[in-house]
Amino acid sequence: MEFLQEQLKAQKAGQAYAVLTVVATAGTSPCKVGKKMLLLDDGTFYGTIGGGEFEREALEEAKQAMKNRQSYLKAYEHIPTYEIAGLGCSFKVTLFVDVVFPRLQLVVCNGGHVGTAVLRLAKYLNFDTILLDTREPELIREQIELAEKFIPCDVFERGIIEGDIPDRAYYVCCASTHTQDKSALKGALQKEFAYIGMLGSVKKTVEMYRQLEEEGISKSLLEQVHTPVGLDICDMSPEEVGFSILAEILMIKNGGTGKPRKEVKRQA
Repeated sequence: MEFLQEQLKAQKAGQAYAVLTVVATAGTSPCKVGKKMLLLDDGTFYGTIGGGEFEREALEEAKQAMKNRQSYLKAYEHIPTYEIAGLGCSFKVTLFVDVVFPRLQLVVCNGGHVGTAVLRLAKYLNFDTILLDTREPELIREQIELAEKFIPCDVFERGIIEGDIPDRAYYVCCASTHTQDKSALKGALQKEFAYIGMLGSVKKTVEMYRQLEEEGISKSLLEQVHTPVGLDICDMSPEEVGFSILAEILMIKNGGTGKPRKEVKRQA
């Protein structure tokens, strides 16, 4: 039960993990077919596939597989060279390691012109999108249909805090008023986030930050917000602003620099 609970918890948190499953054995093996282990991306693990040196080796290879984002099937032959002659057990085990990377969660606060553009473009980038909006659903049917999930709310802060939004989500605050953006920003800053971007001028941001600091939001958190949101590559039309926002998110996610890629020379 603990294994399944932790796997479900990882899925809800958007955390990457690997499931190690014994699919075949031969010889005097401590491993049983069907035995499973759960390995989280922080190195925590649950369950066992038999213990000992074999399990340690399998876990190290599973960690590398997670870095490579690659599932695999492998046959292991365990020969206990570390044991005194006659005391060790040799065996063979076939292990399937299934690496799971949940889709990234993109939270769009308000389905206005920019929010709609972000939702539409995000579909091509394999994001799971969540739309929060304070308007009546019948007024924003198109935007709701673009999103995988819709959270109606009266106040953005409350919608973010009380809504079922996984940790490490990417937030875009693009409401129709500064007051609503402040509410969305305050809510997002109380979550464990991967990115927060907000539309707005420098003047608006300075005053908003002053108010949020007075309300208990730390300066160190506010310094992590990307505003004005997006890369400086657009003509300020909603579509290009939406594209620039997603470009910035991809740059943050993939550790990019925002500079042109260096030419890759072909091998002769």
